[in-house]
Amino acid sequence: MEYLSNSGTKELETERLFLRKFKESDALDIYVNWASDKDSAKYNAWSVHPHLEVTKEYLSEWIESYKNNDYYHWAIVHKEKEEVIGSISVSNINRRKKYCEVGYTIAKKMWNLGIATEVLIRVIKYLTEEAGFETIRALHDVRNEASGRVMKKAGMTYVKNKTLFLLSRNHLIMRCCVYEYKRQTQALGKQKWQ
Repeated sequence: MEYLSNSGTKELETERLFLRKFKESDALDIYVNWASDKDSAKYNAWSVHPHLEVTKEYLSEWIESYKNNDYYHWAIVHKEKEEVIGSISVSNINRRKKYCEVGYTIAKKMWNLGIATEVLIRVIKYLTEEAGFETIRALHDVRNEASGRVMKKAGMTYVKNKTLFLLSRNHLIMRCCVYEYKRQTQALGKQKWQ
């Protein structure tokens, strides 16, 4: 039986971006570029950070979590701008089923430039080819059709709608679309990496 590699948050690269572990010095970029922005939080499970100190607390937890080999959370760094413009992370890992979920946030000033698609393609490639995951899912709020387009462009297919109960955001109920990527699909040549 093949196992997950526990390779964790390894540095990755795309044409325009570096994906790396977060650092304490990223706090201001995170806060300014998305954590304090209502539009960025609109369709997500997290709440807007009221001040920089909240961002620093979260950032501290993320950095501490890198001690775990099965923690996958990347800072998305724009090569040209030399700033952190988003994040992408893995959650709900099921080692036996080789399953995980991926979530991402991109700074509003970088929307509609193909950044999320570029990042998602690279991370799916890493998770399936190096980390050993066989099934990767991603969810988006049904109202956030742009995120669904990103998932489709990254080679994921729509599976179903699902209702989430997010107790962390004032008992919010969120209707989501679920997309999935299966490693065997790529092996059969049905999906091609860009």
